[in-house]
Amino acid sequence: MRYFLLSVIFILTIKVAKSQDIEADKESEINVTKAFGPSFGVGIGTIAFYGDLNDRDYGSPFASNIGYNFYVLQPVSRSFNVKFGFFLGKVREEERSLERNLNFETDIRSASVQMEYNFDALLPENRSITPFVTAGFAAIEFNPKSDLTANGGEPYNYWTDGTIRSVSENSSSADQAKIIQRDYIYETDIREAAFNNSTTYAERSFAIPLGAGINFHLTDQVNFRFESIFHLTFTDYIDGVTRTTKPDFLGNKPANGANDHLLYNGISVNYNFDKIQPADNLNVETEEAFDFLANGNSEDYDNDGVIDLIDLCPKTPPNFEVDTNGCAIDTDGDGIADYLDEEINSEYPQFANDKGISMTDEMIYKSYMSYKDSTLEFAEIIQRDFKGDTLGGYNKTYKKYRIKIDEYNRGEEPQNLNALLSLADLKKVDQGDKSIYTVGNYKTLKEANVRLQALKNSGFEPEVVKRDPSGTISGVNEQELEILAIAASAIDKNTTALAKEEGLAFRVQLGAFKEKPTSAKYNNIPDLFIIESDGVYKYMSGSFLTFEEAAKHKIKMVVAGFQGGFVVAYKDGQRVKLRDVGVKQIKSNPLIGK
Repeated sequence: MRYFLLSVIFILTIKVAKSQDIEADKESEINVTKAFGPSFGVGIGTIAFYGDLNDRDYGSPFASNIGYNFYVLQPVSRSFNVKFGFFLGKVREEERSLERNLNFETDIRSASVQMEYNFDALLPENRSITPFVTAGFAAIEFNPKSDLTANGGEPYNYWTDGTIRSVSENSSSADQAKIIQRDYIYETDIREAAFNNSTTYAERSFAIPLGAGINFHLTDQVNFRFESIFHLTFTDYIDGVTRTTKPDFLGNKPANGANDHLLYNGISVNYNFDKIQPADNLNVETEEAFDFLANGNSEDYDNDGVIDLIDLCPKTPPNFEVDTNGCAIDTDGDGIADYLDEEINSEYPQFANDKGISMTDEMIYKSYMSYKDSTLEFAEIIQRDFKGDTLGGYNKTYKKYRIKIDEYNRGEEPQNLNALLSLADLKKVDQGDKSIYTVGNYKTLKEANVRLQALKNSGFEPEVVKRDPSGTISGVNEQELEILAIAASAIDKNTTALAKEEGLAFRVQLGAFKEKPTSAKYNNIPDLFIIESDGVYKYMSGSFLTFEEAAKHKIKMVVAGFQGGFVVAYKDGQRVKLRDVGVKQIKSNPLIGK
């Protein structure tokens, strides 16, 4: 990483030298005096550490160490800025291995002066993104500490099995060792503990910051900035591990002997005070205002006497009176120009329609009835798709309405379960602490109403509900209830014959048990109903209008491992024999039910 940045800086420095003549020519062509004001910035980022611990020459540049950045940018030309920066943060590293178990934490404070080059001479003048490179000089201060003991001063003993214990693994009392946990309190000052044969070495250093970044120009004054700065320090003491570190602290793995380095990746926002002063030949204080009327700009497209330059209605029809803005006169203030107004002096202009005529009570009532639409012909709720083939991620053929037959507490057996099982399209939806039993699947209220009336004639007390695409059941609103009431009063008695025949359904019984099975194989059974009768739990799957469909489903259940499954029939609220509903049994046929 650091060698890559050095190469980039070297190449860009050559580019900078070649661009100076171009920049000078550009500045001479633009007769503008620029006042270079400072920019103040604040940001946040991460600090990656490259030192002896973990010995990472090419580790991840995005560490979990948080840093904060404050700076002032002072432009000295169009292409160069001087940056006075300060960043601080906390760096922590942990190394756990068979050879060495080390850790440290240190506060980092750094002040720097850097020179930035922003490629202004090489890039278009009007741009929203500006890259830059930077180099400079910095001072860094640190104070590394290590976590060597637990609460109460008990030292950590790292065993080869990966545990930390109260006694050394090689101790004679190792069999009495207790497992302890690190407290992550960095209580031991590495310098004061003399782990490096000295207690007086400096915990500060100089560094060379090298980096690059991008400025995003949000407004003329505000910039969003991303930067990556590598700090080449001149010290090996940031992590407290050097070639002179004592073995008691260092362990069995030697130090790498190289200096420690830091990489700061951050984002920030800065506000600048740059202003462009007018050039001498564009002095707005002494220049006379430009008179458009005196310079021939007096065209009047619609010939209403108001020139196009100040005409707010430049296409007014000819021979109509206009106001000083060139717009047609509206005498009664109803929003309709006189030449379009069929009632120029409306008595109640605030209630005028789009023709300028005051609305009478009869007209208002008619308009309201058109909006209300009590004919039912256009009263269906329509879902429109303005984005493509789907609406909110669901297909346009989505059917909205269901018929709710009954509702019980979850786990509670319905009193009329046999009658419910007679409905071939019965579905149970567990929602919250309730189990809701529904039938049907309809796009419109008109379709749902036909089934609703048929179920009422069969002795049920149903109601229409809505099911959203996520599966949640809810009641209909007042407008939909009004539509259903109108439909119920207008429906022909014979219309119920169009509804699906109620009272006959074929199902597959998987088994009967004295206690509920705990096997997970019942979790994914489609349309599973559990019936409790005389202390016996009967498990039912599927719902079909014909015996043939039920028989096919039984075969699928047998293949899935339910060897004792058989077809049963429910009619008019009672379980009946198959022959009573026209099914001829053949003893050798594996599809025979009971």
